[in-house]
Amino acid sequence: MVVPVRFVSRLMLVLALVGVVPVLLLGGLSFRANRDELHRLVGGLQTQAATELARSCRQLVLTGVDNLRAATEYLPLEGLGPQETSEVLSIPLRQLGTLNLLVLVDAQGHAIAPAVFSPEGGGNRQPVTDDSRALFSRQVPVQDALSTGAAIGPPYRVPGTSVGRVALAVRTGETASRLLLAELSLAELGRQVAELSGEDGLAFIVDSRGALVVSAHGPGALSEEEQSLVAEGLSRREPVVRTVRSVDGLEYLAAFVSVPDLGWGAVVGRNASTAFAPAEHVRRSTFFWALMALAATGVLGFVLARGVSQPIARLSKGVAALAEGRYGERVPEEGRDELGLLARSFNHMAGELQRRDAELRRWSEELQQRVDERTRQLREAQDQIARTRRLAALGSLSAGIAHELNNPLTGILGLLALSRDEVPATSAVGQSLTMALEQARRMAGIIRELRQMAEQERAGAGRPLNPAQPVRAALHEVREELQSRGVTLSCKLSEQVPQVLGHADQLQKVVTNLLQNALTAMPSGGTLSVGLAAVEGDAVCLSVKDTGKGIPETMRERIFDPFFTTKDEPGRVGLGLSVAHRIVEAHHGCIRVESDAGQGTTITVILPAVGAEAHLA
Repeated sequence: MVVPVRFVSRLMLVLALVGVVPVLLLGGLSFRANRDELHRLVGGLQTQAATELARSCRQLVLTGVDNLRAATEYLPLEGLGPQETSEVLSIPLRQLGTLNLLVLVDAQGHAIAPAVFSPEGGGNRQPVTDDSRALFSRQVPVQDALSTGAAIGPPYRVPGTSVGRVALAVRTGETASRLLLAELSLAELGRQVAELSGEDGLAFIVDSRGALVVSAHGPGALSEEEQSLVAEGLSRREPVVRTVRSVDGLEYLAAFVSVPDLGWGAVVGRNASTAFAPAEHVRRSTFFWALMALAATGVLGFVLARGVSQPIARLSKGVAALAEGRYGERVPEEGRDELGLLARSFNHMAGELQRRDAELRRWSEELQQRVDERTRQLREAQDQIARTRRLAALGSLSAGIAHELNNPLTGILGLLALSRDEVPATSAVGQSLTMALEQARRMAGIIRELRQMAEQERAGAGRPLNPAQPVRAALHEVREELQSRGVTLSCKLSEQVPQVLGHADQLQKVVTNLLQNALTAMPSGGTLSVGLAAVEGDAVCLSVKDTGKGIPETMRERIFDPFFTTKDEPGRVGLGLSVAHRIVEAHHGCIRVESDAGQGTTITVILPAVGAEAHLA
């Protein structure tokens, strides 16, 4: 019996609707879903990269301010002539590789001494020219620094360059009318921006007005879409992700992130064709399978309705399951005719979609984990490098100061001791001499600690010893102060700890300094907990915990800096934790601080056991 043409046409129409249209619909939905997922995933990665760039920008500028403030604290800038001032300023200029220029000015912004700089630049420095000095003089925030103590000027770029600079100003004292000015180079950010740009990337940094500060593609301007992205990000003060077209006509998926504390913005993007390549592949695959389904429809239209309806129903069910995201369901592959081929093709397409979706999710999770881990490692390494550089620089300066002051102070101590022996102790002169002798001895102690800071690294490897011995010696040393302050001691020293390689007297000094800091933090009494135990990885862990007032988060990064102290007691010069940090580093260990304001402080020292090859820091 010949099948009527009308029925065949209707069957072909039904097959086309069931076989081709769902495939196109599914492909469109898959394409949109994949594009949206890629937009979220790649946009999140670009946001994370922009956040890291913003953090690097903030850290570079604020570190420059901290370094400049530290220079005003340890440099003898008062009472020097112009030439001597310039020679003194050349010391931090050589040590701080991100500074292009240093100059000391008065309250009106007039130079007290000639500026010191390197005309050729090099490394992280940029060349200093007449044009750059003129721009620097116009951007220096003199009045802001006089009123607040430190200020950061707006960034600027020398014409024809793609990397900007920033003028910094720090007051030399609380009531001083002098300012130490510096030009901070952003060349380090320029290298990061160039690395992020790569072959198919986009990266740049703008100031609070939306003007380019650092760019990897020369000093050109931004496109209208890039300016719109920057304007929206600066107004919202939160991350913004969108596709933009650059001045060269390429489309990018870009993310804007504000730079904390500075009001600037960082933009990082990736070429849109690369970012959405998997989605485009899904769309091409969809068109391919749609054509395959259409070709199969022409053949299946000539099959009897009874032999076609059931396979079509099963195929429709499979399409519905796939549209709902149930990739595990498959269409039965019966026979070797066109319907069987269509069923196999459909199952293959579903499997490919499931596999690619799983790969995208797995790649997303793995990449997120790697980025988080690298970010954490980079942050820890940067913090440790910055702290080590500060301590090394101040240690060298401390050694020189201690050497120069030790000889005259020894003579002063001798003369004061002889004078006190010749004058009655009960007289006013005798009491004054006694007080002067005590203060001179205190100065000698401070100088001795300064000299020890520079001598820690020359002490040698030491010898194997039981770490419990210096801990007990330090506890015995402060036992009277524990009783006088009403502090309760909780001591847990494990005897099953491996030996460490080092110097017992230096380790005792570390524990003593930590105990003294803990006692000072508890002037009205409290509980002092000391623990010593072995940890995994062939290491020894020492913990000192107090119930004092704690350390605010804003001060936690500076507690290892020499002469920095949060204690209110007189006579504290802020060298205890700095000396302890240098000793622990010399023993290839690390020291960590956990503290919350009002909740006490826990300081943990981890030292490698004898035979451990890797440093813990």
